Amino acid sequence: MNADAEYQERAGQHPSVAAAWCLAPAEASSSLIPADGCFDLIVEEDAHGRRSAFVYTPVTSAHWVASAAGTRVLGIRVRPGFGAALVDCERELQRLVARDERDEPTALDHLEALVVSATSAVVPPGLIREFVAMAQAAAGSHRLTTASTGGAERELQRACRRWLGLTPKSFLRIERAWAARGAIREGQPLAAVAADLGYADQAHLTREIRQLFGVTPRELRPVGILQDSRKRRR
Repeated sequence: MNADAEYQERAGQHPSVAAAWCLAPAEASSSLIPADGCFDLIVEEDAHGRRSAFVYTPVTSAHWVASAAGTRVLGIRVRPGFGAALVDCERELQRLVARDERDEPTALDHLEALVVSATSAVVPPGLIREFVAMAQAAAGSHRLTTASTGGAERELQRACRRWLGLTPKSFLRIERAWAARGAIREGQPLAAVAADLGYADQAHLTREIRQLFGVTPRELRPVGILQDSRKRRR
């Protein structure tokens, strides 16, 4: 069975939600998860219908995650800046998921509604909203300076760790890598991508892509989803 067919994803239906996704492998497999700078609420259902929920926090390198046959995994990925709200509501969300365990099966729309309801009262601070907007507008190539942070470097560091789960530099690094990934998948020359996004050289770009996505730039391919799922028999 094609691994891509086992993974489904749609855009979020609320401004705070980036995507809702589901993975249901027919056999034991592993998926390559890139660093994307986002928090997810993840609900795992085993073959007996038992559920568990946890908040997945951002990482700074790609990694493989194993899935057992018959397992169903659902996720609600919140947009950068809403991570603290998700973490603060983790216990409440776990309680709600456990309460719903008798319902079969869990629907992505329902899970997204739980996340939105639990986090809707929380608004990221202006410092974080401005930083995320700036980072995304600059495709992560922005440079942190005293002038660019308004002299609030320490405040930005604390806020980013809480709301983004990353340091400002790590978040910018991930944003730049995703911009590079998009350009590479459009067929742009690697040297041009590296130069346009401010990498030291093509080798620097290759190292960053390999660490954050787990593949080389030349291995990137369009799959139509944010997560590059790959299946490996155990």
